[in-house]
Order: sequence, then C-alpha cells, then structure tokens
Amino acid sequence: MAWNGNKDGSWGDGAAPVKARGWSPKIKGAIAAAIVVGGALAAWFALMPAPQPVEPPVEKPAKPAKAKPLPQPKPDKTTQVEAPKPVEPPVEKPKDEYVKKPGQLQLPDGTILTFPPPKEGEIRKVYAYGHMYECDHEGNFRDVTKRQLFKTAFEGNFLGLAVSGKPFIPAFLTGLDEEDVKRMLQKPYEPIGDETEEELAELKSYDEMRNSALEYMANGGKFDDFVDAFASYVKKERETRATCLREVMTLVKQGKVAEAKEMAEAANLLTEKEGFKPINLPPYVKAAFDELK
Repeated sequence: MAWNGNKDGSWGDGAAPVKARGWSPKIKGAIAAAIVVGGALAAWFALMPAPQPVEPPVEKPAKPAKAKPLPQPKPDKTTQVEAPKPVEPPVEKPKDEYVKKPGQLQLPDGTILTFPPPKEGEIRKVYAYGHMYECDHEGNFRDVTKRQLFKTAFEGNFLGLAVSGKPFIPAFLTGLDEEDVKRMLQKPYEPIGDETEEELAELKSYDEMRNSALEYMANGGKFDDFVDAFASYVKKERETRATCLREVMTLVKQGKVAEAKEMAEAANLLTEKEGFKPINLPPYVKAAFDELK
C-alpha cells in the first residue's frame, strides 16, 4: 500500500490524517553523543600539523661493472704471417780455380770428367752427353762430334753398331719389342741433301747392317742375339787392334824400328784376316818406317 503525502505536510490518507511522531530519549542521546564525538574529531584534525611532502630517496649512482675481457683467438701457426726479416746481402764465395790437367775433360755444362790418357801413339775416344771426344797420349781432348744423320735414338745407336769405330751402347738396342724393331729397321733413311762422302759411306754401312738384321730375324733369330754377336765382334776388334799397336810401340821405344815394322805388317795381316780395320800408327812412326826403305 502506497503512502501519499498530504497538502498540509502530514502523511496518511485524506480520511484520517496522522500527526508527526516525536524522537525518543534514547535516540536523542545517541544523536547528541555523535555530535560530541564529531566535534572532538574535528578539533583534533584542526590541531594536527599539516603533513610534509615526502621527498623520494636519492638513488646513489651504481658503480660501473667491470667488463670481462673477451677471449682472444689463439694464433693460427699455419696462417700467421711473420714480419719479413731483413735480407742480408749474399756473401760471394771465392770461385774455385780450375787448372786443367792431362786426362780431364770439361763438358759444356761445366762437368769435369777424368780419364787416364792412352799410351803414346794411341787415341782414346770418349762419348759423353751426346758428344764424341778424342784424347791423345798427353791427355788433350778435342771434340770430334759429327752431326746426327738420324732423329731417333734407336737409329743413332744402330748406326754406331753398323759403322766401325762409332760409339754405341748395346743395352740401348736390346730388350725392345721385336715388332717395333722390325718396323724401325724397315724405315729407309731420309736424305738431307748435303751428305759428305764420309757420311754416305756410313749410310751404306747402315743399310747393309739393317738388311742383315731383317734377314736374321726373318730366319727366326732374335734381334737381341744379333746385337750381342756384333757387340762381341766390335769388342774383339777393339782389343785385338789395341794389343797389336801396343806391341809395335814397345819395339819403337826400344829403338828396334825394323822389328817394329815387321810387327806392324804382321798385325795388319791378322786384322785383315779377322775382318778388322788395320792398326793406326802415329805419323812419326810411319816416317821412321819409311826411312828403312
């Protein structure tokens, strides 16, 4: 049920107005006590000093932290470049003085070879580094190298086998493939166009020896046996001629010129019988023999 206020300020319905009630003594005492307490609190707050603003604490600057040393990479011995050392001027060594002695042969590259000189009246041939040298009994050398008629090493060595007195090494001709040897021997010599008479004579001997080797192989023989047989022949020729010449020169030194001449004639008959070249006498011995006539 709703309460409506009346125009005269009273509450109730219009039929039965009700008068305002008065406060009870208990309520009045409570209100009075509240007023007294509120005044006391107001007086206390009025007497309290105003609060001072609080300043923020001043922060001390932090000490800088010590930086830890970074680890350094270990030096790489393989890539580490050392400082260049000062270059010292080269010390010139005193050059060795070379005094040529009998029997010493100095090659174009400076190499020095020593050979015992042959006996008087003999000539020693030395083949070294593609050159042919002749040495007399006084130990003097002279280069007697001839131009090469062939381009391959096989042909050059085979020429030495074919021509009497030519240097050759049997080991350079043996141990080769038989078919390769046949193919090389069947190849004819290609003329240069200005061959001397001596060179033409050597080429003739080469062709004769080449045909003999091909015939020997066609009959079932081995090329190595062919080379060994002629190498033995050449060795025997060299030793026979050297022995005969030595006997002749021994008689000449003893003053037995007539006997030396007879010995030389007998030696030439022996060499001719064996198919060897005659012995080579020094010019002064030939002159001594001519005076005996």
